[in-house]
Amino acid sequence: MSAQANPFRRTTIIIMFVVGFAAFVALLYGLGAGDRLNSGNNGRAHAASNSLVGYKALANILEKTGREVTLSRSAAASDEAGVLIITPNAYAEPEKLAEVIQGRAYVGPTLIILPKWQVATTNLVGMESRKGWAQRLGIVESDSGVTMLSEIVDVKLQTIRPEGQDTGEENTRKAEDREAVIANIRQSTNSKFSGSEIARSALGDPIPVPDIHITMRGDYLRNIVEDPENGESLIGYVDDGGVYDNLDSLDPSQLTADDEIDTSYYPVVVVADADLMNNTGMGNERVARHAFNLIAALEGWTDGPIIFDLTFNGLGSADNLLSLAFKPPFLSATICLIVAAMAAAWMAFNRFGPPLREGRSIDFGKTALVNNSAGFIHRMQRGHLVADPYGELIRNEALHALGLSAAGDRGEQNQALDQLGKVNGLRFTALLNNLHQAQNSRETAEHAAALYDWKKELIG
Repeated sequence: MSAQANPFRRTTIIIMFVVGFAAFVALLYGLGAGDRLNSGNNGRAHAASNSLVGYKALANILEKTGREVTLSRSAAASDEAGVLIITPNAYAEPEKLAEVIQGRAYVGPTLIILPKWQVATTNLVGMESRKGWAQRLGIVESDSGVTMLSEIVDVKLQTIRPEGQDTGEENTRKAEDREAVIANIRQSTNSKFSGSEIARSALGDPIPVPDIHITMRGDYLRNIVEDPENGESLIGYVDDGGVYDNLDSLDPSQLTADDEIDTSYYPVVVVADADLMNNTGMGNERVARHAFNLIAALEGWTDGPIIFDLTFNGLGSADNLLSLAFKPPFLSATICLIVAAMAAAWMAFNRFGPPLREGRSIDFGKTALVNNSAGFIHRMQRGHLVADPYGELIRNEALHALGLSAAGDRGEQNQALDQLGKVNGLRFTALLNNLHQAQNSRETAEHAAALYDWKKELIG
């Protein structure tokens, strides 16, 4: 009866293995990456967001002009050289923010964009709710920004609105129907660049100011973009003892030779009005060009990349052993292991010849019995105990072949055996004595073989 055919085709097994192995590697990568696989497009104010308040457009402009842009989900990015752009939410911890700024004093320039808008990303009023969409509900309270910067610089913030416009909350309370609520919310959160007000900038051409905008002032805050109405900062830098010639044309540093001046400091720039940097602002050509020029000016202090921090927006993730396995320098070792596993699998599918059947542990026959017994004696290191019995066995066989009785005189018997002749220059008595005097298993085997050769040569 013929053997049953293999129910699985070779190609099917290979495809199953490749798919399963790829799924296993993808699982390991997914477990290690965690939240990093999330796009982050949740409608909030950060560089991974495409909403009105996000900064994805600014990141795209920088990338398309040849800059190296990184969206960082790791707190370790704050220790890297380059321009670090932080877009904290309204509840960012001031101590944590100050720790990052202090750590970057000698690392690279930092740009902080304060939050401006309160947004809703679900249950949007008057529109369909979709992933990445957001609706502005009102201005973030100024106390939030003041608290956020309290460990870095003392500032005061104020929101300036067009004359006659109330807050969104007041308009909502006045409305009596749903359509009025929608209209009032949209009116109160409308942040257009009408062009009626133009702000001066230390970076070149003046830029339009949003109809609703936020300004700031402080003793150690110098203007980069100056509000035309009250002379306060829309964008400013911290006067921390560094020398920043290309930023202080509007509001020079107030530090003198008697103060502590450190030319190795890197600047800390604060943007009070986020609409000058976010996706809304990038819709205005002059505002977009100014945002680009600001970051280009900060690049003059460093050769590193432009890093958009996402940890202050709740999108951070910590490294672990699995995530490190897919990053240099450990990535090379991971690739080697994957290639080795694939090579081993390929060899298993392409073995040479038919599979070998496993042999018996103890073979049949006299030869197998002798070999197994010899192996057992050798493993137990009892070879010296078989030397004397083997010598007597050969002696008795020789006496029997000569027709002599084993009960006779031993000396006369040995003399008779010696008279038979020599083999390799030695007679029987000498060969027997050598076997008796063997010191180890190697000598025992050699002398036993010599005695056997004597018997085979002279007696047969």
